[in-house]
Amino acid sequence: MSHEDLEAHDKFLFTLEWLLAVTKRHAGGLQFGLAHINYESPKILGETYGAQKAAQKLDEVSHSLRKAFRKSDLVARDGGDFWILVPFAPAEKLVDKIRYIIETASQSGLQIVERDISIFLLPNDAAQLGENVTAQEFLAYLKMNHITLASNEISLPASE
Repeated sequence: MSHEDLEAHDKFLFTLEWLLAVTKRHAGGLQFGLAHINYESPKILGETYGAQKAAQKLDEVSHSLRKAFRKSDLVARDGGDFWILVPFAPAEKLVDKIRYIIETASQSGLQIVERDISIFLLPNDAAQLGENVTAQEFLAYLKMNHITLASNEISLPASE
């Protein structure tokens, strides 16, 4: 990952942990959206482009996402996963915006893998995990349970 991606990842985790703590203290007062974009097979990207070129293409997606969203929205990349933290917005609008950005980014070759997009409107049941859950553990929980916890799910299939 690029230096910019590492900084954005750290900032994202810090902000998410703060939001989770505030949400626990003030239930119902703070709402925000969290989007997860999962590139299903980083292995296919690596086999197709080579590891370095695949990483560069994923960095390009990070950059495109950061550029397309507002400064108050945070974008983090973790391997082939992208997380976007946004103030409360209608889920449909967020899905449409992300779909457009991903389809645009895919024109540079990333359409060869399936991309799943999950939108979470928080707080939800996942925000009640426990007092000492880290942001990283929270994201892992959301990723593992996205089918039951996401308010919207879309999948962009790999092209032939």
